[in-house]
Amino acid sequence: MAAALILLTTAPAAADLPDGMVQAITSEIVVNADTTYVETRTFEAKLVNDRLVAEAATTSFDFDPTDEKLELLEAWITHADGTRIEVPAASIFTRPSAAAQSTPGFVDTQTTTVVFPQVQRGSVVHSKWRHSINTPQLLGFNANFLPELNGRMAVDVTITAPASLPIAFGQRGGFAVSDTTTGATRTITASIRTGETYPAEPHMVSPIDVGPGFVASTLTGYEQFGAIYARQAAGKAAVTPEIQTLAASIANGATGLEAARRVHNWVAGHIRYVAVYLSAGDDYVPHDAASVLRNGYGDCKDHVVLVQALLAALGVRAEAALVNWDNRMQPLPSWSSGSFNHVVAYLPDFDTYTNTTDPFAAFGVLDMMLSDKLVVIATTTGEVRHTPASKPQDNLYRFEGDISVDAAGTITGKSRIAASSRTDVPIRRMIAQVGVPAALGQELLAPTQEGGYGTLRSTDPRNLAEPLRAQGEWTSPHGVVVSTPSTYMAVPFGINPQPTGSMRGYISPDGERRFPLMMGAADFGWTYRITPPNGATITRLPPPVNIANAAGRFTANYQADGEQVAVTWRLVLDRDIYAATDYPALEALLYAQLDAQRSILVYNPAP
Repeated sequence: MAAALILLTTAPAAADLPDGMVQAITSEIVVNADTTYVETRTFEAKLVNDRLVAEAATTSFDFDPTDEKLELLEAWITHADGTRIEVPAASIFTRPSAAAQSTPGFVDTQTTTVVFPQVQRGSVVHSKWRHSINTPQLLGFNANFLPELNGRMAVDVTITAPASLPIAFGQRGGFAVSDTTTGATRTITASIRTGETYPAEPHMVSPIDVGPGFVASTLTGYEQFGAIYARQAAGKAAVTPEIQTLAASIANGATGLEAARRVHNWVAGHIRYVAVYLSAGDDYVPHDAASVLRNGYGDCKDHVVLVQALLAALGVRAEAALVNWDNRMQPLPSWSSGSFNHVVAYLPDFDTYTNTTDPFAAFGVLDMMLSDKLVVIATTTGEVRHTPASKPQDNLYRFEGDISVDAAGTITGKSRIAASSRTDVPIRRMIAQVGVPAALGQELLAPTQEGGYGTLRSTDPRNLAEPLRAQGEWTSPHGVVVSTPSTYMAVPFGINPQPTGSMRGYISPDGERRFPLMMGAADFGWTYRITPPNGATITRLPPPVNIANAAGRFTANYQADGEQVAVTWRLVLDRDIYAATDYPALEALLYAQLDAQRSILVYNPAP
């Protein structure tokens, strides 16, 4: 096997990193009057820690070869001693992108990847690319610079365009922006130097929400997205005889909102979701409804167009609604091609959004990452709206457990679980994926302090027309450590798909949050009826708890009724997203919940 040639030169480090910066991106973009453009982008990173070694040891660029050209102009790595190693051709790869490989027929993009040789801490990696857009794009010219929580990064952008070409832009987080016109040429620059920042926190919103950003676009506003999408999808929701027959069968005489509910359930259960994020690269063109029905699969656009066709056959209006479906909860600094990545159906006559791409979400259910989001309705003129915000009453969870303890400390329990249609989505998914009742029971019992063996059985998790109901049965040998004269026990979790212990992951180790927290509005209730061994005497119960503050409320009550103890806990969280300034109030509720679950009941065993 021939060895790859690696050129070594000894010279001063060829790093253009500004003073004190660890990473630098320089982008020079020349835009033409027809919105085609050429971008020359340079990326450099000093590998000062293992994270950067892992992240920057390779660098990649996606492009669509049908109307784009990508050239790698130069790439090298420079070591601390000044040795520079050019990246050999054998370490440069162009392959179908990950999206193209996983969704053939939907995406045709390719990825060029550079693998830097002899990577080591302290080195500087350098690559320079020329990316040419040779055909006017559906959404015109767009530039999105959204550095995440990367400390000490320099970003410098220069956009040169004809003065007659309208370009809107926006920034947040400290970008210094200039906009000048000289003769027939307009020049927009944007620069930022970021300092050290706090690391990402568990359950936080997207770093894009809290980091700096600069976007520029020739689009005229969000409404234009809707108009473009409506134009691209025109005629795709045609009602064929086959669709008309299927719609009548699905509705089975139902009309209006109930007919829409049945259509949602059928599409969610019968059309497999091929997960392709919405992008201008697919030209916003769904497959026609008849093809989607015939294939039995499709992306978000295809799901919506089939819903539109089936509902049209039943006399119900439905529009496509463009939205962002991830933990980015705020709009970008201005409209751009990166504003939306998903499409749901919107029923204007009922002011209802519905997402059939999640097979476990019932009609009208939007999860936390789709709630209270900017959304654009795809009509001929486009319409800007917001999806509804989530409320606690939308997220009900109720657990009832009957628990007995025998003289040896073995716990025997039965539980009943009910959840509202938004809260039950992850539970439905978990039940469907695990499948085996005993395996699911073991999985839920394993992290509890009592452990044990059992099963969880439920209604069909894929039947969205039926509320989810589940029952668990379990045994926990040695679940209670028996002692005399008094035995101490905490309330067993049991088979509980929404255990209170999961709240610990939201607590900050230092009592502070720097970034907004995605908690999820909720109204959770747990009721336990605990029967100690025959002849035992209950001698102590925990005190009641009642906390209400700006984040919500928590109550805990304990009552002895003869030889049985009734325990009730209730946690109400007021909203999906908590600002960092709201965290102290939220923390008080979470610790109250955790304290309650560790509270001790005391009984004296029978003589």
